[in-house]
Amino acid sequence: MKANEFIREGADFMGYMKEKDPDGGVRWTYPDGFETQTPHRSNFAAREFLSKVGMDPDFENSGPIDINTFIGKLSQFGHNDKEIKMYHDEAVRIKKTHPELTHVAFI
Repeated sequence: MKANEFIREGADFMGYMKEKDPDGGVRWTYPDGFETQTPHRSNFAAREFLSKVGMDPDFENSGPIDINTFIGKLSQFGHNDKEIKMYHDEAVRIKKTHPELTHVAFI
């Protein structure tokens, strides 16, 4: 048995928008068929990345991040770091191709 057959831990980088749910509350959602262009990461790797760029590493409990804030924060680091460049570029792609998505998060 391979590890990926029984380990369900991990995080994907996704774009989100707010919607009102039928009960009048707010829920985070994304369009049908939305696919991220970044690799699936371990929870540890996602937390490590968020810490590296000065964001809350507790992504499981902190909720989505405003996409403009995220892009701005990563722009401060330049593009010498391949990981930072990858997530910066993905956030920019999401913003351009899905303008209705106003937030990003690891899930």
